[in-house]
Amino acid sequence: MIAHLLEYRVVLGHEAELGGFLRNGPLLAPRQHGAEALFAARRLSKRGRESVAVTVWRGAGACDLGTDDTGVPIYLAPMLPVLGDRAVSRYRVVASNGLGQLGARVLRLYRTSIATGAVEQWEQRALESAGQLASTEGLLTIVAGVQIDSEEAVRQAEETCVVVMTTWTEWDLLLAATGGRLNSALLDTELVDLETPANADHYELIEAEPGPG
Repeated sequence: MIAHLLEYRVVLGHEAELGGFLRNGPLLAPRQHGAEALFAARRLSKRGRESVAVTVWRGAGACDLGTDDTGVPIYLAPMLPVLGDRAVSRYRVVASNGLGQLGARVLRLYRTSIATGAVEQWEQRALESAGQLASTEGLLTIVAGVQIDSEEAVRQAEETCVVVMTTWTEWDLLLAATGGRLNSALLDTELVDLETPANADHYELIEAEPGPG
């Protein structure tokens, strides 16, 4: 699987329009767009790019077919004019547990770098950590991945970027899992001994609009 991150600012005045489009379209049935899962969210603070769409594709081929030549998912094509200041990154998923969005309220993106020579070790331990975290109260989704945007650059670099994405039912349960230190690893399982200083971003998830009952 491939985890595809599109970070962006919404053009001023179009927040409600984009939110309505997502709730009544892509978020209702992501598999119709070739994706295994889709999480769209707004940042809980006012720094950096304010919104993110995380798409989990079933493989690299699906990701290539499902995105345009700038890396924007084709399901967002109707909204392209209101997606400003964009940044795209892709990650090869090495561990995942749960991709359902029902009941999720908070999205956490924990990003850091590791020595390129330690990638294999990080992948193995990410699998173990995903299993340890699976029973954490309030935790619905775990996706850990290694960045693959430029394979040649990755091979030549001394460090490689990695991400651990999690979704949560309640903000307070996330606070409890991090011991109140939001940039800290979850219960000391995010492989801190292999990582450089990390950054964690937190977002409020946009919920799909339920169809007529």
